[in-house]
Amino acid sequence: MSRFVFFLFLDVLAFSGVLIATLPFIIKNYGGDIFLITVAFGSFSFFQFFVSPFWGSLSDKIGRKPLIILNCVAELIANILLALSNNLLLIFIARVVAGIFKTNVSVGTAYISDITSNENRAKGMGMFGVAFGLGFTLGPLAGGLIAGSSFTPESLSSVAWYASAVNLVNLFYVILFLKESLKIKKDFEFSEVSQKLSDQMVVAKDKSLYPYFLLILIIYLVFSGMEGIIAIWTNDTFSWGPKEIGYVMLLAGFSQIVVQGGLLRILIKNFSEIQLIQSGYLALIIGFILITTESISIIPFAIIALCYGIGITSPCLNSLLSKKANENQKGLILGTAYSSQAAARFLGQPFAGLVFLNLGKNYPFYFDIIFLSILGIIYLYYFKKGLN
Repeated sequence: MSRFVFFLFLDVLAFSGVLIATLPFIIKNYGGDIFLITVAFGSFSFFQFFVSPFWGSLSDKIGRKPLIILNCVAELIANILLALSNNLLLIFIARVVAGIFKTNVSVGTAYISDITSNENRAKGMGMFGVAFGLGFTLGPLAGGLIAGSSFTPESLSSVAWYASAVNLVNLFYVILFLKESLKIKKDFEFSEVSQKLSDQMVVAKDKSLYPYFLLILIIYLVFSGMEGIIAIWTNDTFSWGPKEIGYVMLLAGFSQIVVQGGLLRILIKNFSEIQLIQSGYLALIIGFILITTESISIIPFAIIALCYGIGITSPCLNSLLSKKANENQKGLILGTAYSSQAAARFLGQPFAGLVFLNLGKNYPFYFDIIFLSILGIIYLYYFKKGLN
């Protein structure tokens, strides 16, 4: 378990250090606007939405380790391309490579399932989440510190080279120390992949489940939109660079760890999942309101509110979905929830960028506030009718 967790940590560390802290500034440096930046962010989720079921199914036939190695090689190539890039086309090619061949989630969850029993499966998935959380906390901080506040093309390129070095170390680590986890291999057919997507569409239309999938879609639509524009928004508003974005992500990561690592366990003993989802939903609205104040002293409170919102609603929604699922459908239903998140990201980020570009930097947040408020009133009606 610890060996896989270390691989995942290094993988996310390199990925997030480039993606969050510096990619927006690299694209802006070559003349890209906020819409192109959010398209670059959303393109990763677009490819992941379609290829994740394929990689998961293929790993059942050829094993987990070959595809984890593929993940490391693709990330290495993508970051080298980014380090060498001198135009927008090469930057987007790097993002496409990363999006198509990223297997850490689809194959990684299967790896955890292979090496854990039913009794300690939740603990294993928890460690999976911890590795992701630490990587997304420390990666942007490292990338931001390397790039600096007054960044230059050279310092931005240095972050990509740093990420490439981490990828190279991780590649050799996986080859030398990570063991294959799959004991029994299965036959693989392409029809299985399309069947999985088809099954997810059927599940998403289930009358007892679709309100939850829709809520996941909407929450991640607005939250991922914020993620896509926050670097350029703070640059326009406070003249912040990658270094300051690194500190923002440090606060966000720490807040997520506190919420999901401790606070949620306390709250779930005293409140229902529905009540916690409502509190998280309200926190998201408050967070977006606080951002629009454009006050440098209030931004930390906005980040904390948003992280509480996503950190509470996501696990509680997954918990409700797993309780509603038959034992043999849990994987399919939770997979559909993940697909809903991916769809929200590749729709929400470019949409936020388009609104930012054409209406103004605060308008994506105004949209989020109004949209969430209206939808919240509708869902309160559903919850009062017994949606639980």
